[in-house]
Amino acid sequence: MKARIAARNWIVEWFDERQCYHMPSLTMAENGNLIAVWNGGFMQWNGDPMGRDANNWVSVLKPGSNKWSNPDAVGNDIRYCCHDPIFMKNKKGEIILLFAKFLDTEVNFLNWCNGRDELWMRKSKDGGITWDEEKPVGIDSGHASNDGVLLDNGNIVFASTSSEIPDKYFGAVRVYISYDDGNTFKKEALLSADDGCLIREPALCLRPDGRILLFTRTCPGDTGWGAGIPSLVSYRAESLDGGHTWTAPEPTDIVNNESKIDVLSLNEDTILMAYNNTPIADWHERSPLSLAFSKDEGKHFTHLIDIAPAPGNKCQPAMCLDEKGLLHVVYMHRHTAVEHVVVELFDE
Repeated sequence: MKARIAARNWIVEWFDERQCYHMPSLTMAENGNLIAVWNGGFMQWNGDPMGRDANNWVSVLKPGSNKWSNPDAVGNDIRYCCHDPIFMKNKKGEIILLFAKFLDTEVNFLNWCNGRDELWMRKSKDGGITWDEEKPVGIDSGHASNDGVLLDNGNIVFASTSSEIPDKYFGAVRVYISYDDGNTFKKEALLSADDGCLIREPALCLRPDGRILLFTRTCPGDTGWGAGIPSLVSYRAESLDGGHTWTAPEPTDIVNNESKIDVLSLNEDTILMAYNNTPIADWHERSPLSLAFSKDEGKHFTHLIDIAPAPGNKCQPAMCLDEKGLLHVVYMHRHTAVEHVVVELFDE
């Protein structure tokens, strides 16, 4: 398998070193609109926007256009930081924007998400141009980081970082399922690693045979965030029954430098992963941003191409495919920009 970069385009460029853009997500609507969302606000101590000004910004790239729309603050609240937006789709073709509100915004500067997060949603019926009124989802304790998957039976499955296990603070994964087009979600499996590592920010992909694969960001259980230690590996779990039960999370062979990843089911043989191919876990040096592929259901990965080169903080990727089979990737560029990269894939 081979790949080449076909195009690059800024969704939002650097304009103020005090401003931070964080945790982008990406999806394609039925009408061909490419929709990106990210969290943006004043840069705090760790490089993330966590103040009351932090909103979730949505931009749309329409078919045939090479210019993204002016970003709109779709996920926002004057009282709380709004953070970590993801997309889901339902069988009606609606786009669901799910995002977290930090109910203890002022104290998150010191302890990050302390379990007092509440998930809210908005829906779009016109490919991300307009959005229904926001409403609470009824989920707290943790937040989502990667898009959900829509099953053939109409159920929607997504997974979220969880702080429910006391000795695995922000180091477990909770799975949720919606049986009513994303209006409500039922709490399902709670996953954690048996070896003491903390797993978080899960990414899901739906395989052609119906199985759901889950891959995680990983942090050692005895250190804090961005500890400057050798990178660990991503952990993997799978479900054969639509997300109800899962295998125990186990390590893969692809490096994870304590940073968000994304995965995508390309075809019946291949899974793609966007990740930071970085040997040291360092919040300020997450690069290069790379693309890898797996031919054995995600147990082993092979490096394919670098999407964004070192040095710098080029991380937190999100991916989707268009109707022509082109791969679209967005990522956070040095905390102050979001770039859109188009990748063409080839069989050898």
